[in-house]
Amino acid sequence: MKLRASWLLIPAVALSLGACRKEEAVKSPETPAAVAEAPAPEVPLPVPSVTPEERAAKLGFVRHLTQDTEGVLAFYNGTKTASRAKATKLWQLVENQMGVGGDEPAGAGAAADEATGPAALFGTEFTLALGKSTAAQTGNLLTFNRRMSYFQMRSIAKAFAAAVKSGDASSLGDSLANSYGADLFKDLLKDPQSGISLLEKTQMPPVYMAFRTKEADRAAAAQQLAAMIANANLLGEMVEPVAIETAGCQFEGVKILGAKISATMAEDRADMDEELAAATVDQLLAAVAKKDLLILSGTVGDYVVLFLGGSTADLKLAGDVGQSLAASDALAFGDAFVSKDLAAVVYGQKQAMDTLMGAAGGLAEMTDGLRDGLTGADGLGDTRDLEAMFKIVAEREAALRQLAGSDSLGMVAFFEDGLKIESHGGTDNGMVDWKSPNKLAGLGASEDVVLFANMTSGAVYDEKARAYAEALLETAYAMGMRVAEAPFESKQLTQFTEMAKLFDGKFRPDMLALWDAYSNDFGGSLGHERALVVDLKGSAPAIPGLPQAVVDTAKVPRVSLVAPVTDRSKLADSWDKMNTTLTGTLAKISGLTGQEIPMQKPLSSEKNGNTTWFFPLPFFNDDFLPSVTVGDKWFAVSSSKNQALDLLAKADAGGETRHGFYMRVNFKALERYSQDTFKLVDENAGAITGAALPVDRKKLIQDSIAVLGDLDTLTVHSRREGAVLRSRVHFKTR
Repeated sequence: MKLRASWLLIPAVALSLGACRKEEAVKSPETPAAVAEAPAPEVPLPVPSVTPEERAAKLGFVRHLTQDTEGVLAFYNGTKTASRAKATKLWQLVENQMGVGGDEPAGAGAAADEATGPAALFGTEFTLALGKSTAAQTGNLLTFNRRMSYFQMRSIAKAFAAAVKSGDASSLGDSLANSYGADLFKDLLKDPQSGISLLEKTQMPPVYMAFRTKEADRAAAAQQLAAMIANANLLGEMVEPVAIETAGCQFEGVKILGAKISATMAEDRADMDEELAAATVDQLLAAVAKKDLLILSGTVGDYVVLFLGGSTADLKLAGDVGQSLAASDALAFGDAFVSKDLAAVVYGQKQAMDTLMGAAGGLAEMTDGLRDGLTGADGLGDTRDLEAMFKIVAEREAALRQLAGSDSLGMVAFFEDGLKIESHGGTDNGMVDWKSPNKLAGLGASEDVVLFANMTSGAVYDEKARAYAEALLETAYAMGMRVAEAPFESKQLTQFTEMAKLFDGKFRPDMLALWDAYSNDFGGSLGHERALVVDLKGSAPAIPGLPQAVVDTAKVPRVSLVAPVTDRSKLADSWDKMNTTLTGTLAKISGLTGQEIPMQKPLSSEKNGNTTWFFPLPFFNDDFLPSVTVGDKWFAVSSSKNQALDLLAKADAGGETRHGFYMRVNFKALERYSQDTFKLVDENAGAITGAALPVDRKKLIQDSIAVLGDLDTLTVHSRREGAVLRSRVHFKTR
C-alpha cells in the first residue's frame, strides 16, 4: 500500500531521534531469539475531554488561526529533536566519516544545542499554516502542469508524424529540444483550461510561517524577518511599503505590485504582439496587473510571523481562542495525544484534500495529448487504432482513480519508545480491502524475521489495475511498432526495427499467451491476501571456492511470498499453459541461435499435502532453493523450500488475524545477523579473499553495525476503525 505523503513531512532524521539510551536500571531484558515478540495490540487510546484552551496550550500557534484554515504543519521541540539526533550512533558515525565532532569539554554539548542565528527560529516551535483558498490555488497550479503535459505530448506526436512524412529525423530532434518553447506558451495561453482564465483566477494564497520565541530573543527574531523582507526593496519601484493591523497585531512589509510588473512587460509589447494576438496580450497584461504579492512580518503573542498573500484582506487572525482553529472539532484527532511529547502535528481540511485529488493528473493528460497530436496528422497512415488505445488508457485510469477517496487528514507525531506517528483520515486509493481479515498475520511472529508485510487487496481494485496495466502494455507495444516502421536512416533505429519485427513475428503470440496464463489463470486461482516474509535463517549454498567453515556456518536471507489458493486446478492449468508456451519459445530461440535449448523439467517433492516444484540446480540445498510450493489452501514462491513449508504449516495452524496493511522491520535481528556475518567473514578473510581485512575497514564495518544498536523495530499498520482510516507508524528505539 502506498503510504500517505503527509508522513514524509516529518524530517527523516526524526526517525532516529528517540534513540537516546534508556537508563540501564529500567531496561528490560532482551527477548530470547527463539521466542517471538508479540506485536503491540491495537487498542484505541482513551480520548480525554480537552477544552479549546488546553488544546491551544499544547498546539501553540493554532490558537491564532481562523477556523477556515485549510492546512497546518507544526513542528515542536526543535532543540530537543536536534539533541536526540546528535545522541544517536548514526550521527556519530557520520561525524567521524566527515572528520568533524570529537571530544567536547563538559557542558559544550548542551551549549551547542542552543541554536543561534536564523536556526534559532526553529528551536522551539515552527508552524506553517495554509489559509483559505490554498487548495484551490494549488489546484490551479496542478491544472497548469497537467495541461503543459498534454501540449508537450501533442507537440511530440505532431513532430513525429511530420518527421515520418519528410523522412528527416533531425526535425524530430529539433521539436523535442523546443518542447518548452514559445509554441507551448502560446498553446497554454489559448487553452480554455490553462489560459488567461486560469491566470485570472490564480493568486498567492495566504501562508503563515510562525516561529515561537523567548521574550528575550523576540525583538532580535523580529528584526531578522524584517531584514529578510527588506531585500525585496531591490526591485525598486515595483515595491511599496505596507503596514496593516489584524486582531490587535501590527504587520509591516512590502507589496510587490502586479501593475508595475505588467507595465514592465508592456515595454516589450511589440515583441509580444508578434507571438500573440493583440487581444490576448491585452488580457495577459490586465491579468498580471491584478496579481500582487504581500510579504509581511509581525509579532503575535509569543511568535514572530512571516506572512505571504495576495492581498491585505487575506491576513486574518483569530481574535481569541474560542474563535480559533483550536476550538474547532477539526483538531479533535489530537486530543488522545495531548499529554504526549509532541514532535509534529499535521492537519488538512477535507474540502482541500478533495480539491487537490480532483486537480491531480496522471498519464491520461499525456495519452490525450498523443491522441490529439496524431488525429488528422499526415505521414503515419491510419492511426485510429492508436488513438483508440490512448482513449482506453485514459478511461481505465479514470476508472481506477474513481476508487480513491479522501477525508480530513490529521496526523500527530510524538516521542514515546522512539517516534510514533498516528494518522487519522487522509487519502485512500482503494487498493486495500479493509474489511477482510488477514489470515496470514501470524507468519511474521518470529525474532528471526527481519521483514514482514501483509495485506489483502480489494478485488475491484485488482481487476481495474490489471485492466489498466494491460492497456498500458498494449499501447506501448503499438507505439513501438509505429516507431519501428518509421523510414529514418539510423543505425540505432535499424537495429530497433529488426528486433521489433523479430519480436512481432515470432514471440508476440508467446508473450500474449504467457500474460493471459499469468493474469487470468494464475491470478484467478489465488485469493487477494499476500504475505511477504524475509528471515535470516537460510543455510549457505556450497559454492566452489567458499571455505567449508563458511558454508557450514553462514546464514543467508530467505524470502517467501505466500497467498491463499482458491482454485488449485486452475493454478495447475496456468502452469501447464506457461510451460507449453515457454517450451515453444525456447524452441524458437534454439532455431535462431543454432543451439538446442531444451525446456528444463522441474522436480517435485511432497510433504503434508503440499507439493514443492523446483528446477535441479548445482550447489543448492533445501534451504537455498528457488521453488514454488502448492497445497489445497496455500501457495508460496520462495528462495527456500524449507521456509516455504514452515510458513504453510503455520498458515494451516491459523492464529491471529489483522485487518488492513501491516509491515514490520526488525532491526535487532538485522544487528545480530550483521555481527555474526562480520565475525565469520573476518575469521575467514584469508581463505575468502587471500588477505585479512584492513583495520580501518573493520572499524568502519563495526561502527556501521553499531548504528543498529540504537534501533529496535519499525512497525506500520493502516486499518479502518469504523469509517475512519487510521495509520500507526512506530519507529521503536532501544
